[in-house]
Amino acid sequence: MIEWSKDRVWYQDMPLKMSGIPVGARMTVIKLDEQKLLIHSPIQLTTKLQLELSKLGQVHAIVTPNMNHHLFLSEWWLAYPDAYFFAPPGLQNKRTDLAFDDALSAHSPKIWQHQLYQTLLRGSDRMEEVIFCDPESKTLIVGDTLAWLKPSTNICTQMLGLINGCYLNPAMPYYWRRTFNDKTRLRQSLQEILTWPFERIILSHGQVIDRGGKDSFHHAFRWALNQ
Repeated sequence: MIEWSKDRVWYQDMPLKMSGIPVGARMTVIKLDEQKLLIHSPIQLTTKLQLELSKLGQVHAIVTPNMNHHLFLSEWWLAYPDAYFFAPPGLQNKRTDLAFDDALSAHSPKIWQHQLYQTLLRGSDRMEEVIFCDPESKTLIVGDTLAWLKPSTNICTQMLGLINGCYLNPAMPYYWRRTFNDKTRLRQSLQEILTWPFERIILSHGQVIDRGGKDSFHHAFRWALNQ
């Protein structure tokens, strides 16, 4: 795993294809109080990854930020039966094979209350994503809200990024952006996020943003904020 912020935040990448096109996937790990680990957007669980996590602390909370990031939940469920599993809006109906401990909303659960900021990105007819911010490391953590597929050398990935406006610069992919019909609710969510103390952004797909994160976020959503 890559240490993003000393003894606080790490991330791990893995290969992943969407409709046969490589887009990659990224899991984020945050160490909360009392050495408790929050896993954001869990990837495929391997023995090596389990060993690395055991050195960092106790896997305590496993968070799925949106309805697309549930592919590997079953193996985490088997490996960490004592952890708390949190579902985004809609996933409990989609994954009826899993019994989630709680549903995520705009309000932080007690486990990470006063440690992380949290809200829902609202306004889409398709799905709502839960966005997080760690003020200690000044990091915004997103799932599909932003993607930045450059500098992939795969021609299919390049074309996917260019077609969806998320290759040259970090942006919300067009295929999801088109589902946000309620721009008022979207702007309210964006304005809340922009009040948070972040300078960097960890994305689930593509490059991370290691500086100028708030400017990048604002620029990526000027199409919604300037209306």
